[in-house]
Amino acid sequence: MSVALKRSPLTDSAPVDWRQRIYQVMNSQAFVALLFLLLPVALLAALKIWPVFYNLYLSFTRYELFEPPRFYGLKNYSYVFTNSTVRQSIFNTLLFTIEAVPIGTALALVIAKLLNQSIRGRVFLRTLYYLPVVSSVVVSAMIWRWIYSPQHGLLNHLLGTVGIPPQNWLNDPNLALISLVIVTIWGSIGSNMVIFLAGLQDIPRDIIEAARVDGANALQNFLLITVPLLRPVILFVVVTFTISIFRNFGLIFMLTQGGPFNRTNTMVWEVYQNVFGYLRFGRGAAISVVMLLIVLVLTMISFRVLRDRQGA
Repeated sequence: MSVALKRSPLTDSAPVDWRQRIYQVMNSQAFVALLFLLLPVALLAALKIWPVFYNLYLSFTRYELFEPPRFYGLKNYSYVFTNSTVRQSIFNTLLFTIEAVPIGTALALVIAKLLNQSIRGRVFLRTLYYLPVVSSVVVSAMIWRWIYSPQHGLLNHLLGTVGIPPQNWLNDPNLALISLVIVTIWGSIGSNMVIFLAGLQDIPRDIIEAARVDGANALQNFLLITVPLLRPVILFVVVTFTISIFRNFGLIFMLTQGGPFNRTNTMVWEVYQNVFGYLRFGRGAAISVVMLLIVLVLTMISFRVLRDRQGA
């Protein structure tokens, strides 16, 4: 009887083991790391993930600020693909990307290769090329507005010295988009150059020297050795540069505001017009969803091209 009334050693130690286990978990490095990560993850969910899904929801509604959202089906997406102005903005955005990304990426790579050499003033030149990146969009736009000025612009003055008549760069339908491409390339060379410099400095010197010993000249070394080894870096630059062009709003707002005749009306400007100009939040959300899908498709194509060439 006395033996039956005795408590089992397991029942005595179980609460102690449970409390000790909780104490060990709370004092572990993994638990402390999780606590530090909770706030950034919560902020990411609140500021990035939730707005994406809410925007997707709005794209299927009719929402005009003073009325509650009402389900609208696919009518907003039908508007995106049937409205001539929106289709023009999609075409302008794709044309903008096709013109700016290859030229800007190639220029940044060439400049990075030149500034990776042991030349005098290398640090100063790197800083000079990086200045547009840290400059305000407003300041950059005002500078280029003066450069493109039809009457007193620096560019027209330089063209006049060689006998070319002055051009109305920002108001000519045939030149406005090209003018924005030039400004965009100018503003992006610095950041892309820094990325390429990091990639160039990561290439083993032994490979370059071996190719030089085998008789490869500087151009062959660059095209056949350096560029293939930089292919992952080039992919990263192309993808990030493409995304930045799709988000390019400040320069358009300051320089052209979508004109003339909608020749510089890009998708991000069309989103701005529908949301803040016409207060049509559903249509603006639908355009932004289509813009996101286009960026995803272009990114997948870039990854596919890189994978195929690596496999080859």
